[in-house]
Amino acid sequence: MAIHLIGPFVFALFTLVHAGIAFGALLAAGSMPVAAVCLFIVEAVTVFDNAVTVAGNRMGIAPRAEALNRRRYMLQASCIGLLIPVYAGIAAQMALPAGSSWIYGLSLLMALLLGIYGYFFQFRGTHTIMPVCYYGCLRYAQSVSKLTRHPDYRYSPQQLAARGRLPVVSIVTTFVGLIIAALIGWFASLWVPFIVTALMLLAGGLPLRSWGPLATSGLEIVFSCGMLYSLLLAAGSIA
Repeated sequence: MAIHLIGPFVFALFTLVHAGIAFGALLAAGSMPVAAVCLFIVEAVTVFDNAVTVAGNRMGIAPRAEALNRRRYMLQASCIGLLIPVYAGIAAQMALPAGSSWIYGLSLLMALLLGIYGYFFQFRGTHTIMPVCYYGCLRYAQSVSKLTRHPDYRYSPQQLAARGRLPVVSIVTTFVGLIIAALIGWFASLWVPFIVTALMLLAGGLPLRSWGPLATSGLEIVFSCGMLYSLLLAAGSIA
């Protein structure tokens, strides 16, 4: 019960932290504009995601809340692939400078393809979302469990039986990022991207019930901080 009471405060804090990371990424825009802008976009999407969750307390179950959550799904599915140019930019700057042009080109092409797939097959393929109670916050999701049932909503048998779609874009982005991060560690002795990406992989094994999703959100903070540090280091913004 306590974790549900502090949920709105925690997600408000996550919103502020991700906003700070987003603007921090712009410090690298002078020497690494593509990677900096891509990280800024991904973090801005995460800010929106957390802000919508916090705002659910005030909006309640309403068409406006559902519309905002659909936009949250759309942005997540379309933009998460932009992390690949961030990895690629760090690799090009620190590990493989001779191939920076084709590394950036391939990473942007992959991000574009993942964005198209995410929009048309993950977002457009999600027809039904329903209110859930997400650590004391109203949120809309593709499936519901006994733990996340919202007390003010009556679920149909079809909604109770629904299962969420596999987040293909996130999975592909994470595995590609892990490969690039391993190259960064091997050639540039910078293992921070690899470590924080591996932590995100481990987050996928956390329990879906109880504290698991909240811990995953906390690991997202660790991941984002690690990527920001690596980006700023590669850009020469920090020593």
